[in-house]
Amino acid sequence: MSTGKATGGIRMRTGVRGIAVAAAMVVALTGCGDGEGTDPVTGAVGGQEKVQPTTLDATGLINALPVSSDFSNGTFTGGDPELVPEAEAAKFCADKLEDVDCAGVKAASIKDLVLAGSSSDEGATFTLYTFGSEAEATAVLKAVEKARKSSKGEAGIFTPVKAETGADETYAFERDDYVGVYMRVGTVVSYVSTYRFGPEQAEGAAQVQLGRLKVVAGGGDPDA
Repeated sequence: MSTGKATGGIRMRTGVRGIAVAAAMVVALTGCGDGEGTDPVTGAVGGQEKVQPTTLDATGLINALPVSSDFSNGTFTGGDPELVPEAEAAKFCADKLEDVDCAGVKAASIKDLVLAGSSSDEGATFTLYTFGSEAEATAVLKAVEKARKSSKGEAGIFTPVKAETGADETYAFERDDYVGVYMRVGTVVSYVSTYRFGPEQAEGAAQVQLGRLKVVAGGGDPDA
C-alpha cells in the first residue's frame, strides 16, 4: 500500500481522469470507503482507535508479583521472584500447568509466599506468563480448564469453585487443601496456586495479584 510520502512526488494530470484517480487513492489510503479502514499509525479501525491488550515485559513480570505486605491475614514470607526467559518458558509453563501446551509463551515469572511460623505449609505460589497474543493466552486458559475438568487421578477430581476477580477470564478449581485460580488479562495468564487457603482466601489472593498486574501494566508502581 502506498503512503503519503510515496505519493507526494506524483504529478496528477488535470481533468476527469485525474480527479477519479485521486479519489481512488484517497479511499485506498484512508480505508474510509466502507468505514472499516485501519489507520497505519494508531491502529484505528473505522475511525476508532484500537485498544492495545494488556501485556507485561520482563521487568513487569517481576514487579507484578505480590509481596508479603499485600496481605493482612497473617505475616507471609517468601523467596525472591524468579524470571523465566523465553528459551525456557515453554517447558516451565507446561510443567507448572501439568502438560498443557503453552504455544506462544514469551516469558514467565514465579514467587512463593508462605505463612510465617505455620506448621501447615499454608501459602501460595504466584505465576505469570506473557504470550504473543490474546488468542494464544486464551487457548492456554481453555486448555487448562478442559484438563482440570477431565482430571481423575489418584488425588480425586478438581471441583470448579466460584472466584470473582475482574479479569478478562477466570477459572478456579479446588481439590483437598488446594485451590487454584487461573486468570487472563490481555496477553497475560496468571496462576495463583494456594494450599490451605480455602476458596475465599484464594479469591482474595487472586484479586491482589490482578490488582498489581493492572497497576504495573498501566505503567504505575504497585508499592507506591
